[in-house]
Amino acid sequence: MIKKSQFLILIILVNSFITFGYDLIVYYSSLNIQLWNYVDESLCLLNILFFYLFLRKRPLASEQNVRKNLKSFILLLAALYLVVFLLNFLIRPEFTRGAFPVEPATVSALIYSNLISLTAVFLLTPMLLIMRNLVFYKYKKLNNVIKIVALLASLAAIIISAGFRIPLDFSLNFPNVPSVVLIAGNAFFAIALLALLLLATRNTWITYLSRKEKISYFFISVVLIWFIYYFFDFAFSNAVTSHSLALGVFSYLSWMFLVFYSTLASLSLLIHLPTARVFERKMKEVSSLHNLSRLISTEFDFDKLIRSVPRISSEVLDSSFTWLEMYDENKEHLYSIASADGDQKKKALIKSPPLPRISHKILSTADVTVINDLSKEDKLLLKEIEQQRLSSIAGVPLVNSNGIVLGILYAGKTATFGFDPDDVNMLQAYSNQASIAMENVELLKKSLEKERMEKELQIARDVQMRLLPQKTPQTDYLDIDTLTITAYEVGGDYHDFYSGSDTGLGLVIGDVSGKGTSAAFYMAEAKGIIQSLARIFESPRDLLIETNKILYSSLEKKSFISLLAGRIDNQRQVFTFCRAGHCPVIHYSQKEERTQIIQPRGIALGLDSGKVFDKNLEEYHLPLGRGDILALYTDGLSEARNTQGEEFGEERLCSIIRNNAGLSVSALKEVVIDEILKFLNNQNLHDDLTLLLIKIGKEKAEA
Repeated sequence: MIKKSQFLILIILVNSFITFGYDLIVYYSSLNIQLWNYVDESLCLLNILFFYLFLRKRPLASEQNVRKNLKSFILLLAALYLVVFLLNFLIRPEFTRGAFPVEPATVSALIYSNLISLTAVFLLTPMLLIMRNLVFYKYKKLNNVIKIVALLASLAAIIISAGFRIPLDFSLNFPNVPSVVLIAGNAFFAIALLALLLLATRNTWITYLSRKEKISYFFISVVLIWFIYYFFDFAFSNAVTSHSLALGVFSYLSWMFLVFYSTLASLSLLIHLPTARVFERKMKEVSSLHNLSRLISTEFDFDKLIRSVPRISSEVLDSSFTWLEMYDENKEHLYSIASADGDQKKKALIKSPPLPRISHKILSTADVTVINDLSKEDKLLLKEIEQQRLSSIAGVPLVNSNGIVLGILYAGKTATFGFDPDDVNMLQAYSNQASIAMENVELLKKSLEKERMEKELQIARDVQMRLLPQKTPQTDYLDIDTLTITAYEVGGDYHDFYSGSDTGLGLVIGDVSGKGTSAAFYMAEAKGIIQSLARIFESPRDLLIETNKILYSSLEKKSFISLLAGRIDNQRQVFTFCRAGHCPVIHYSQKEERTQIIQPRGIALGLDSGKVFDKNLEEYHLPLGRGDILALYTDGLSEARNTQGEEFGEERLCSIIRNNAGLSVSALKEVVIDEILKFLNNQNLHDDLTLLLIKIGKEKAEA
């Protein structure tokens, strides 16, 4: 039994033999049947369609790996040149000049034109699919619209050119052809070119290349541009048009698209080169912070933990020597405990702290110290450091949640002025994460004496509450208050605030599936990732997409996280948010004096690696007015049950907000608490409950 793919290839070969036979008849008899011309052109178009259907279900058509796509494209382009060169060398075709379209002057030229046309179908079609993969590397609805316009305009131009036997060269003078036909054909041709040019600007994949890859691909693109510019005249100019005008227009439009895309991609690579190092550094910082966050969640061996902190810090800072000094509160002195360097001489350095005066200063002020030129410091004091040929150092205190300095993280470089502000900020971030990790380890040690289940719940609750904001942001534009009630079983509720610009406030609320310490630790991991990514991605949609990419590989298959990320733009008075499987947003409009439940599309994080998640994630823009109220919550509120098993529900919360909209959010929160307690009637919560209340226009709310 013939498979579908084999059947498609068989049809293409049969169609090619039929069109070749017709070309032979025309060549020897000068017979020209208009109807058969249409059939001949249709068969050529169908060959493109059938070969596309043949490729559609194959990995090439949906490959998202940029390197594999570029490698496949180069191989196809090389194959195209090789086939054309061999056929040209063996056949040496000749074509008539002057008339349109050109005609083969010999039978060998006729055979050549048929073979080249078949080559165009077999090699140009996969090349276009590769270009489509690059265009849709980051899916956007507008890209799909432009693609449809390009396809429809191209098809219309092909039909007019093949049907009326006219060239598409923007010339409005052609014998025996109405002007309206020439205008229509060239208009569709121009629209197709414009749409292809717009698609050629879609090269976001370049942003995610490493600096080394950007440099390599830039030089490769320069060579590719030359080959692509040259290959239409070399391969298709006369041969394809003499066989089929439909294929001629298809190959010309394909060539133009390849020219557009290769040129713009090369320019984009050139533009990205100056900032490539900075972007690569930022991504490396995010990755290292993620690794450190995971270390906090999984490593409870104190010795392994403190050895990992200097190593991870050194990888991103490119420091020559990084070490950690811990403070012994009982003996009131510092002792060096870990180094990131394997050199035995440098390991000997940390047997005793080499910078007592600087360390004492950091301990007393709990502040960062940077020395950019060690040569200007006390020679005797820094003798040990100078022996290591270090010219600049930076020291950052490790401060716990109670403000107590646990130790000092040092980094040294051989160059003077080796630490810029970004280096110092990252060193502070590592010290903060390390402080949390050390506190977690100590909490775990103290809890070992308690019963196992009680220990698990208590640790998770402590970690969860510590990672939540200790106070709400204070702005002139927004009145904000939060409510968090923990249940007997610890869950993974999470909320946070961040600012990425001077005109807005970012916020996030989420809930980890499951209960216990695993949910709390996943919540801690999500917090670290979001805090890191929020510095780079301002759009809530981009923030959730990148968070899902990182979390997908680390979450257990049975676990997922529902998140809602949003940004309130103070100037535009718009709340932009995305809902990744989380509870909907309740919005009270003071102008309309009504509440609405807004639930955009989105699935939870960790359920899909990216394609389905990205496609289903909808970004919603909600206009705000003075006096409006936003309510964001977890399902612990809406699914709270009373003694009869009845759920509290969104409608009851909507009613409370609508009836008390004139109150400040603090007063409104108290009303919500009273209503929940009254509803539960001494029944315990079965899940954690979190509620964020935001009122637009703080002055008016307080009045």
